[in-house]
Order: sequence, then structure tokens, then C-alpha cells
Amino acid sequence: MASLWQIAFASAPNIFGATVTAALFITFLNLVRRIFSTASLPSNLPWVGVGKFNNCLGRAKSNLASIFHLKNLLDEGYAKYSKNDKTYVLPYFINGPQVVLPPSQISWLMEQADDVLSQELVNREFLQADYAFFHANMVDNPVHPDIIQHQLTKKLGNFTDDIADEVLAALDEYWGTDTEEWREVKVYDTMLPIISRISIRVFMGRQLCRNKTFTSICGNYIRKVALAAAAISLFPNFLKPFVGPIFTVFDYILYRRCRSFLMPIIHDRLDELRRPDVLKITSEDPQGRNDYVQWALDHAFAKPVVNPVEFDPRVIASRFSVLAFAAIQSSVITLTNAIFDIAASSECAESLTTLRKEVLDIAEDATATPWSKTALSRMTHLDSALRESLRLNGFVERGIMKKVVAPEGVTLPDGSHIPCGTKVGISGYSIHHDEANYPDANKYDAFRFARGHETEGKKRPQRLVNTSDIFMSFSHGSHSCPGRFFAANQLKTALGHIALLYDIEPIADRPVNKWFFGHIAPPLTETLRVRRRKM
Repeated sequence: MASLWQIAFASAPNIFGATVTAALFITFLNLVRRIFSTASLPSNLPWVGVGKFNNCLGRAKSNLASIFHLKNLLDEGYAKYSKNDKTYVLPYFINGPQVVLPPSQISWLMEQADDVLSQELVNREFLQADYAFFHANMVDNPVHPDIIQHQLTKKLGNFTDDIADEVLAALDEYWGTDTEEWREVKVYDTMLPIISRISIRVFMGRQLCRNKTFTSICGNYIRKVALAAAAISLFPNFLKPFVGPIFTVFDYILYRRCRSFLMPIIHDRLDELRRPDVLKITSEDPQGRNDYVQWALDHAFAKPVVNPVEFDPRVIASRFSVLAFAAIQSSVITLTNAIFDIAASSECAESLTTLRKEVLDIAEDATATPWSKTALSRMTHLDSALRESLRLNGFVERGIMKKVVAPEGVTLPDGSHIPCGTKVGISGYSIHHDEANYPDANKYDAFRFARGHETEGKKRPQRLVNTSDIFMSFSHGSHSCPGRFFAANQLKTALGHIALLYDIEPIADRPVNKWFFGHIAPPLTETLRVRRRKM
């Protein structure tokens, strides 16, 4: 018996090595297949970027081009096909090709039922959510859309003072209070803790949001999700459960550290529900607590059939990480982009003066409490400055993207039939940069949307949260981002304080955003010089 164990242990390294080699070889073959594959799409749909080779070699060329030159492919496809009301195939090496519809077919796309075309599946696949978010998938339906819609958005008015207080405290710390000397700041690296603190202040209260260890853990965790997702996407589906833990090992360490802060709070709250003096199962909290843990419990109790798994502390904690990612990362990118857009515009000083005057005028109005929902809704120039930045420099290229889930596939308006599993949608980037939609479309015009558009014979400013056929930074239709109202509140409060309290030294050239497949990263290491204004 001992000799058998010795043989097993001796051969283990060889078996492991052979398994890894086989997995890598299979992955390599899968990537080669992807490069040349038609993805079972009909031959009448043209592929962009194939050049003169409208065959497997052309597809290989376009797939490889999508790795570093996706923007060029989008520009080519929009000019050659979309503007001529034609559908085309956009090669997308990391997650498979996308069928891009012309703008005239947006209505058809949004009319399709969720059991025919699913937007949620595209979002999950884009982030490889089954492997990037730990334990959250023990429950079928994600919790954060419901919590955002039914808890956070409805209660935003309760958090406006907290958000303003946290913005001011964070800016004092990261941008300083010196009114004499200019200070050089890394914009992204300062916006990350500022937005993290705002979000955590709302989700978990003042104590945790002022804990630098906790906010640093949350900030570092959300930075790495997209990179891990991209790496996992390269592998065939049957290998993802095995390679996922490898690429997310550092995320898992951060998640466990984050969980160590949350678990005592969760356990205390659950213990209260089990007290013998509680006569019935209820989600009503006698202390009136208004935080993520209570929202999660309320959500679980609101189900027609209570699922015990939703009371698992691991599930509650892991769902916090999903909510934090959704709330923090996109807002950090948006605010970073907006600050650089303003600083690089020829009207930098004038724009800041206009924003400052708007904040002061509304704050001095006796009918409006500073930074309240009512006050923020009247700050149309802040809305416009952020909306224009999202239009020009959004964080993803897609506007609406869905996945065919109907087993029989779906027939497009042009008669093309695409199979189950195909992604089909609209490119928001292309529409946002169309001169027909936005004159001088490649220029940042801070108050483009404050000047408004014609509605019922009147010029009405366009709010940051409003989506349309030509503004899809939050997607569009029934699946528009549910968190955009919270995002707008924290972004407007943060940018309003920056304009009110700081001068920003103009820069001659805006740093270029980096494209990473479908992600568009803001300037991550570049700096600006700022100085506290004398009030």
C-alpha cells in the first residue's frame, strides 16, 4: 500500500504538468478557432475590417485588429454601413462578434422581450460575473438592481447631506486646503477614494466610509475586476470554473478582507431577527436603519417565497461587493474624464466660473436647501458638463447590447436570421460622435446640453440621467442603468464642490483615453494642478 501512495505522490507533478499543458493547448486551439470563425452568422452580413479578404483570412485580420483598434473598426462600420441603414458584424475577439444594427432599428431592438433578447446576460458575460463576484451567484437573480430601484433611488433625498459632507471632507484631504500654492494631483487616484467614500457613506454609514483600510480595499477591488474578466474570457467555457479562481486570487483576498469588516454587522443584524421577543418574521427595523444590510434583508423578506440562502452572511457580503463595483467604478471614470475635459477645453476658466455661479445662485435661494435633490435638479450646467463628458468620453463603447436567448434564434428587420447566443445591438460610441446628432461632435462643449433641445416649442435642458436614441451612456429603454440617479447625485455634488472650491490650471492637450477591448479607460496616471480658492 505504501508503494502505491509513493507512486501516486511521485507522479502527481507529472499529472499536474500534463493537465496544465493540455488546458493551455485546448485554449490555444480555441483562440485560433475564434480568430477564423463565422460564429454561425449568415453570410449576407458584412464583417467590418476584413479589407479585400472577405473570407476566413479577412475575419482573422479583423479579429486581431479588434484587440487594439476597435475604435477604428467602429468608425469604419458606422460610416460604411450604419449611415447607409445597413447591419454589419463587429469583430470582438475577447467575447465573440457583435451584430451592430443601424440607428433606425433601435425601436425594434428595445421592443424585443427579455426571453428573446437579454441585456442582463451581456452585462454578466462582459464582466464574467459568475467568476469575478464571489458567492453572489448562489442566488439566481442579482440583488443590486432591485435594491437600487426600490431602496437607494427612492431614498436619495435622505442622503444628500451625507454626500455633501463626505465630498467636502474627502476634497480637503486629497486636494488640500492651501489657497496659496498650486498642488499637483493624480486625478484618477484622488477621485477613486473620494467616490469610494461617498458610496460607502451611503451604503454603510460614516464609520466605515472614514475607515481608510476599508475604502482602500473596496477601491482596489473594483479596479481589477475588468482585467480579470478579460483574462477569463479568453478561455473556453468549460475551463472557466478552473481558471477563474487563478485570475481572481488577488480579488478574492481583497474580498475576504472587505468581508471581515461586514460580517460582524451582518451577524448582529441577523441575530436581532432571531431574538425570542420578535413575535413574527418581519423586515421592519425598529431602529429605522437605512443601510445596505437592511436593504438586503428587506429585499429578501419582500419575496413571495422567502429564500433562506438570501440570509446567508456570505451572500449578503458578496452582494455588497457587486453593489460597490456598480456604484464606484463608473462614477470614478466619469468624474475623472469630466475634470480632464474641462481642464483641456479652451473655456476652462469660464466653465468653472459658470458652474460656480450656478451653485452659489441656487444655494443662496431661500427656497432650496444646498445640495438637496431639488437644488441639484436645478443645476443644469453641472448636468450638461457631465453629460457632455459621458457623450464624448464614455467608459464603454456599446449603447444597447443584447444576447439572443430564444432557442430558435431571431430574425432581424432586414430579414437576416441570427442564431441563439449571438450578441446584437447598437454602438453608443458611434452615435455619440455623429456630426448629424452633435455638431462639432469631437469637441467638448461643456454646456451643449444646458442650451437644451426643442420640446413642445420650448428649449429644455437635458438632464444627465435622461437617455434617448442619440444618448446611450446609461443604455436606453427599460434596461437603462438603474443606478444613474444615484450616480448623478454624487457626480453633481462632487463636481459642484470642485468648481466652488478649486481653481484648475488649464492644460493644452487632453490625455488620450485608452481602449481595452470594449472598455475605455480614462487617464489613469496623468496629473493636474489645483489650488483651493480664497472664499
